[in-house]
Amino acid sequence: MDYRPSRMAVVAKHAEAFIREFFDQNPLSHVGLVTIKDGISHRLTDIGGSPESQIKALMGKLECSGDSSLQNALELVHGYLDQVPSYGHKEVLILYSALNTCDPGDIMETIEKCKKSKIRCSVIGLAAEIFICKHLCEETGGSYTVALDESHFKELLLEHAPPPPAIAEYAAANLIKMGFPQRGPEDLISICSCHKKIKSGAEGYICPRCKVNVCELPTECRTCGLTLVSSPHLARSYHHLFPVAPFDEVSSVPNRIQRGVQNCFGCQQNLFNPDGQISLHVRCPKCNQHFCLDCDIYIHESLHNCPGCESQCGFSS
Repeated sequence: MDYRPSRMAVVAKHAEAFIREFFDQNPLSHVGLVTIKDGISHRLTDIGGSPESQIKALMGKLECSGDSSLQNALELVHGYLDQVPSYGHKEVLILYSALNTCDPGDIMETIEKCKKSKIRCSVIGLAAEIFICKHLCEETGGSYTVALDESHFKELLLEHAPPPPAIAEYAAANLIKMGFPQRGPEDLISICSCHKKIKSGAEGYICPRCKVNVCELPTECRTCGLTLVSSPHLARSYHHLFPVAPFDEVSSVPNRIQRGVQNCFGCQQNLFNPDGQISLHVRCPKCNQHFCLDCDIYIHESLHNCPGCESQCGFSS
């Protein structure tokens, strides 16, 4: 009862928020859910790209009982993630409430298998720090944290939504064939390949290769295997691949430069204090435009594009 009304209710509520935030930050990624109870692990959902189907399955199975087996859970997810292509990033996030693990074999061998398969494992604990969880995260390159209360748990969970930095030895460059399906005509009646239900063309998307109907994007066509995405998905993933470079801090500049710098290039706020001294601000190393600290935070955390660089590209084109 340290989490009100219960640990399960709190975890489910914030897991739902995490799934939505994860797909917003990673529109081309996929998620699958696994539960641990009664000494075994259960696959709750297949790995997929639909947040609604994941949340629906999560809210329909809020049960907990028996012992926890971390090894069984790792064996199950290893079987799924080991099949992911080399260009994919494989990660496991474990929300762990137990104070021990009851395993059928040597969990160290399972941890070594995950490490060999380059599966990054992270754990958020709800009770106290456990050695085996810390060892798992250290071996696989993940992070281990323990929540102090509900707000801290939410903060720790949402920190895993943005994609982690790619590790050079783990990342493999590959060209991937992708299709950009369009919605079919409204008078088209077909059976969707995902749920085997009759739907009109306006309710789904048509695979450009084999012309079958799929319900949602992004997904993989079950008939021809083509990866199906939309252009907004690629655009929203772009800033993670090419982030805005950190801006240089500018605290004091010569008078000859001060004359040309009056306002923030983003919000047009005056960069000078009432006493005539220039205030602390930053400068883009590429376009040399100056920004206030508020715009610096907004550019790097929300906008993901430098207005100065974009304006120069617009003029040059």
